[in-house]
This record gives sequence, structure tokens and C-alpha cells, in this order.
Amino acid sequence: MLRELMEDNKKMAAAMRKTHKLADDNEDRGTAQLLELYIDETERRTWFLFEASRQEGANAA
Repeated sequence: MLRELMEDNKKMAAAMRKTHKLADDNEDRGTAQLLELYIDETERRTWFLFEASRQEGANAA
């Protein structure tokens, strides 16, 4: 389940990066700045889920 959440977060970050580029292309700094915060949070969550799923796998062995 953790890996599934991690993959979902990776997809979300990729979608937000595309939206960030669109905001930059249209000089919408407010939206771009908000997206930067959301992207950072999503990447931290992805890292946390990766580490948690690694530990979960190590405990099962």
C-alpha cells in the first residue's frame, strides 16, 4: 500500500511540474509559487513513503 501511495505522489508531482511550466509560460508567478510549495511537499511525502516502504520490506524478511 505504501508503494502505491508513493507512485501516486510521483504522478501528482509530475502533473504539478507540467502545470508549473504552463504557469511560468503565462507569467503567472502566484500560481507558480504555490505549485512550488505543493511540489516540495509532494516530493518530501514521496521520499517518506519510499523510506517507510523500505523499512516495511526489511521487517518482513
